[in-house]
Amino acid sequence: MPAMLFEPHESKPWNPWIASVFYRRGLIETWGRGTLKIAKLMKDAGLEAPTLSERSGCVVMTFVLPADSSGSDMTGKTSGKTSGKTSGKILASVRQNPQVTIPELSAQIGVTARSIERNLQKLQDEKRLQRIGPANGGHWKVIP
Repeated sequence: MPAMLFEPHESKPWNPWIASVFYRRGLIETWGRGTLKIAKLMKDAGLEAPTLSERSGCVVMTFVLPADSSGSDMTGKTSGKTSGKTSGKILASVRQNPQVTIPELSAQIGVTARSIERNLQKLQDEKRLQRIGPANGGHWKVIP
């Protein structure tokens, strides 16, 4: 009965060990609320609630999202233009705080840590940025 997942219900994690780790890390609040939270967030965003169906003993949640009005495709590819903006933001942040960390840059700029790492490597390859000292305890130097 997949529909009951949109009502308060008991939850039995497939792997209690992994679920416990996620709970202790703060990645989940409690068991049995995920579908309820998803439905609420979709409704709050003015979107259609997801549908639930059962296939081969598994529950499948399907989302109907609106077409992207910006006209961008969702292929996951980034353009050089976007990468250039990220590099510029990284350089500006490093000028303000040479000890800034990758997680801090990720949070400030709003991209993944992996994207920050790629851009840092690109800036170093282009001789626009230099790492002074070790990964822990070192700092960045912007090269003019």
